[in-house]
Amino acid sequence: MENKLESILSILPSIENIVVKGEADYYGISYLVAKKLKLPYIPRSLSSWQHGWIVPEIKYSEQLTGGQNNSTKLVALMEHEVFLKKEGVKSKAVGMPFVYVEDVETQKIERQKNTLLVMPPHSLPYTNHTWNEESYAKKINELKNKFDLIVVCLHQTCIDKGLWVSSFEKYDIPWIIGANALDKNGLIRMYRIFNAFEFMTTNAIGSHVAYAAYCGCKVSIYGEYAEFSKEDYADTPVYKEFPFLLEYNLRCYSYEQVHNNFPFLFSPPDKAKIRIEWAERQLGKANKVCSHDLAKLLGWGSLYKQFFFSIKTIHHKIKNRIRNAIKCLNS
Repeated sequence: MENKLESILSILPSIENIVVKGEADYYGISYLVAKKLKLPYIPRSLSSWQHGWIVPEIKYSEQLTGGQNNSTKLVALMEHEVFLKKEGVKSKAVGMPFVYVEDVETQKIERQKNTLLVMPPHSLPYTNHTWNEESYAKKINELKNKFDLIVVCLHQTCIDKGLWVSSFEKYDIPWIIGANALDKNGLIRMYRIFNAFEFMTTNAIGSHVAYAAYCGCKVSIYGEYAEFSKEDYADTPVYKEFPFLLEYNLRCYSYEQVHNNFPFLFSPPDKAKIRIEWAERQLGKANKVCSHDLAKLLGWGSLYKQFFFSIKTIHHKIKNRIRNAIKCLNS
């Protein structure tokens, strides 16, 4: 067990925090594109780029834009592009950032047989959750006789908040740090983790499901399903502005809806199957473009556009502040 864990830990990149100027910088994707193009610096991106796997059917443009419609939106799927264009939002389907990691990955990764990666749901700085950590950790502990190694992957925010850590340590189940939006090596890190384990299990739907399946992990949803509530997201900026979006997402991410839409994901972890082709469709691999075209779509090629976008962004912020001030005066 120790040899397999040491082997996995040895391939993980360091965590390097970066200054994020926009969505296209999250988890280091702009760094990876610049690296592929051998650029000496990372230009400011004028377009935003959808990161999270959109599980529900698209009903509102805010599911893809977060209400930010003042720039081109790069999305995963062609149907998302068509939907946004009908809503008057400039859009282009290019696949999700995660499918571009393999273009620059050089680390040779050996998948460790009969290993299980556990990924419980994660918190964010502005969310609060009351999951039954003890129940889930105990359920995972019962699987020890089926796997040579079980490792829990935790989001940086959960670690900062003290979530999950003590519950799994109680059962001597080791944990590693996973994704961090401010980490330059965030996507590379997750790509290597998913390629190092044979199985991945979780008790919540999310991007980690599609990412792990894309990398060849045998993915399952197992144990007491982690439900979410309105109170969990009371301080989330986008849901404060668009409460209807929260109502819709809570329904779509419920156990009933997820089980109806993805019944094949619900199984004991050791019985899970490889679903690479399914994940490729979910992440829009067929819509990938070359690095040079991607750089153009991100707005990296024009100093004039860079300057104009900066002015436009400042103007947009001023308009929002004036509008919010008027709302406060009228309330």
